[in-house]
Amino acid sequence: MVDTVGWSSIFLINIPLGAITMALGLRGISESADPDHAALDPVGQALSVVFLGALTYALIGAGDAGWTSPHIAGALAVAIAGFVAFIAMELRAARPVLPVDLFRDRQFAAVNFASFALGFSGYSSLFFFSLFLQQVQGLSATAAGWRMTPVFVAMALTSSLFGKLSSWCGTRWPMIVGYALLGSSMLAMALFTPGTPYPIIASVFAILGIGMGLAVPSTGAAAMAATPRERSGAASATMNALRQGGMTVGIALLGTLMSARAISSLTDYLSTTNATDALGAATTAVRQHAMPAGLDMAPDLFRSLLAEAIGQGFSMAVACAGALGLLAAAVLVAVGQHTLRDHGPNLAIDPG
Repeated sequence: MVDTVGWSSIFLINIPLGAITMALGLRGISESADPDHAALDPVGQALSVVFLGALTYALIGAGDAGWTSPHIAGALAVAIAGFVAFIAMELRAARPVLPVDLFRDRQFAAVNFASFALGFSGYSSLFFFSLFLQQVQGLSATAAGWRMTPVFVAMALTSSLFGKLSSWCGTRWPMIVGYALLGSSMLAMALFTPGTPYPIIASVFAILGIGMGLAVPSTGAAAMAATPRERSGAASATMNALRQGGMTVGIALLGTLMSARAISSLTDYLSTTNATDALGAATTAVRQHAMPAGLDMAPDLFRSLLAEAIGQGFSMAVACAGALGLLAAAVLVAVGQHTLRDHGPNLAIDPG
């Protein structure tokens, strides 16, 4: 659709899928175990929109205006103030959109941190893969899409086997291994270059898919296990909101870091050629993915320099994403060990 109709056409896919999902939900999803909680929290919802919107705006805008820009600093201040007001309101609300009290449970807090990391690192990665394959390796949108299929195939196959795996060894260790594979594969992608052969890329993509295929269902199961049944709806909503929030923040922040690194690298390259306003030319080239007008350089040479610069930006972005994935795995290990010490040796024989 991107190559033949236009990039904006991809949003049309959501219309029939959303309609089908709503119809199936109305027929097949029963009321939650806590029907008394089925109420809106308009003030909390509004404040969440304020702080998440301001934060996303600041993270994206910092790539253009810089972190010290007055409107970026102002947006960050609004985000911080909105977050503080949101938490204060949720602590007092009778039926909060975010059940803050559940985070007093160490296991629930750790699982939801992992869910945020899953969105930040795993879900946002597809955005950067498409940039790498198209802007660094020069593929079309269709070709890039086909080359990302190892992620989805490995994820689908692993998820389909998760039930049998969890019945054998529980959910904790598959979850830890999933985040470890996610983080390790992303760190491995930091070594990708414009000339990296596709078999190597496909192999690392498959490892990421396996990690996500383990992490996604195990995180959901762990979040449900850490809460009373009557609050399962609130726990599920919190976990998914943090995952989607992590994806939003990940694309905004990592995208800004990727752009800044690419501009810095291309500026260094252009400075060696005595180009006029190397920083301005590099900024234009990275943002528009094209050679700036008036730049005295062979087009082929410029394209290779631009691909190398964007590749370095990609490496920084996926390295940060991978580090957070490994941190999530470490937090899950640490919380599990602490739980065993708190509850005594009898818990050790529980495979979950």
